[in-house]
Amino acid sequence: MLKKFNLFHSILGIFFKNRPYDEKTVKISEQEYYVRGITLDDIKDLLSIEREVYAGELPWTKTAFLVELQAAEPHLYLLIQKEGKTIGFIGCRIFDKDAHITNVAVAMQNQGKGIGSFLIREVQQFARINNCEKISLEVRISNKNAQRVYRQLGFVSNTIKPHYYTENKEDALEMILSLKEE
Repeated sequence: MLKKFNLFHSILGIFFKNRPYDEKTVKISEQEYYVRGITLDDIKDLLSIEREVYAGELPWTKTAFLVELQAAEPHLYLLIQKEGKTIGFIGCRIFDKDAHITNVAVAMQNQGKGIGSFLIREVQQFARINNCEKISLEVRISNKNAQRVYRQLGFVSNTIKPHYYTENKEDALEMILSLKEE
C-alpha cells in the first residue's frame, strides 16, 4: 500500500511541479494578508524591500530576479501584501532533492509577526509536492534573529561558508530542514 501511495505522490508531484501558485488571502496573527506568485512587474517592490532590510545594499539585482523568475527548473517565488503594499517575499528553487531558499525578506515594520514563518511553510508544501528530502538556506553569521526563527521552524546548522557574502566578506551559516521524516 505504501508503494502505491508513493507512486501516486510522485505522479501528483510531476503534475503540480510547475503549476502556478494559487493566490489567496490568509490570516496571520489575526491580520489579513494577500499572497501570490511574483511576476516581473513586482521586481521594483522586491528591490525596495531588499534596500530597507539590508541597509541600502541589494543582495539581488533586477537581473538576478529576472533570471530566477524565468528559470526552467521548478521554482516558487511568492510575495505577501498588506492593503495592496508588498511587505515580504520568498524565493525557492529545486536542485535535485533540495528545495533551496534563494531569498527571503520581510519589511522591517512587519518583522516579528509570523510572516517569514508563513512564507517558509509555503515553501515546505512546495518542497513536499516536488518530492524534496530537505530545504536549505544560507543566513549571515551575524543575523541571530533569522537563525532563531529558522531553528524554531526545525532548521539545524549544517556548515559555515567562509566569505560567502561578497560585499563585506561575511561568513554564511548553511541551515537545513530535513523533510524525510515528515
